[in-house]
Amino acid sequence: MRIAIFIEPSGGLKTNILHWKNKVNDEFSMQPYCSHPPHSTLIQTEVTDVGMAIAETGNSLRSSPSFELRSDEASVFWKDAATGGGHTLVWKLTQSSQLKELQLKVAKSIAPFSCERLTPSYVKDSPLLFDSFERYGFPFVGDHWIPHMTIASLQVKSDHKLIEAFLDQSKTFQMKVEEISCWRIEEDQHTLMERFTLQ
Repeated sequence: MRIAIFIEPSGGLKTNILHWKNKVNDEFSMQPYCSHPPHSTLIQTEVTDVGMAIAETGNSLRSSPSFELRSDEASVFWKDAATGGGHTLVWKLTQSSQLKELQLKVAKSIAPFSCERLTPSYVKDSPLLFDSFERYGFPFVGDHWIPHMTIASLQVKSDHKLIEAFLDQSKTFQMKVEEISCWRIEEDQHTLMERFTLQ
């Protein structure tokens, strides 16, 4: 079963993400990521024992403190290999020691239950991504991770007016991360399984 550990946005950041997801839905249909709940992925992987993976995640977070999270850059992952070359609209999150430590803690707690699975082609071409995928079942654990919250990946030209409007935003969002959530993922269907409260 595939599970993911998320940070979910709140306040103005959540409102903004939902606004842009609605704009994408109004103009297009079936764009990758658009139907997903607003989130930033700490890790997503296939596990052999869901119950144990969730329990160990909870144990690893027991003494983790809440912390502030900031975002002030609307950005695009151009020609995103994970979506077949779509342009992925994101709000980048400011990296911090708390965020790095949280991701590594969660990744290490789930790693013993990670299943073997086929390595995506875009992962094979990068030693950093491949090493992370081999260790944790997820290619983006470590210093190369770019924390972000995704709107959607658009299968359009790079100069499309919606992309330009998204990038034209000048906003800053601040939120407090007080909980982490665990989700079961089946294709585009996301089902909440557990929430973990930070200290």
